[in-house]
Amino acid sequence: MKAKIKLAFRVVIDENSSMLWDQYIFEDTYLEYKIQHQVFDDKDDPVKNYWQLLLKNSNAEKIPFLLSTAVVNYVSQLNGEIKSLPDVLGNTFFPIEDFKLDLISSNVEDKSKHKIGLTFYTPELLLIDIIDNKYLLSKTTSGEHFDTFMFSFHPQVAISYYAAI
Repeated sequence: MKAKIKLAFRVVIDENSSMLWDQYIFEDTYLEYKIQHQVFDDKDDPVKNYWQLLLKNSNAEKIPFLLSTAVVNYVSQLNGEIKSLPDVLGNTFFPIEDFKLDLISSNVEDKSKHKIGLTFYTPELLLIDIIDNKYLLSKTTSGEHFDTFMFSFHPQVAISYYAAI
């Protein structure tokens, strides 16, 4: 069953996020959102929320990418690993090489409406098999012998790339 895959892990951050790291991201992306909203809003007929802004100005679709700049330094603090997703042995690593920010909602006058999603992507992994709702994986994608680890299915983790070999 061998295949090369990438896994994606998505986190939603809003004002109710309890982790300090999430709270910093919430604050910084909200401040950046307010700045970017002004750039794309119509001065003569302003709107307050992101979805209204998108309807009036299709260029506002650039805002999530622009908000990513407020997150890059926080992601670099992770040193390429999500520590909150352990493998079946309890080793706390989930290798990541990239992320994407999506803006779920926001409002320049109501901070409680600000919500973002962060999706983290692993480097290419070798999927050797699926056993009892667990991925049997290796960081090595070619060769005859593989150091493996097992990662349980998780509701916030999906296969984002698949290549049969």
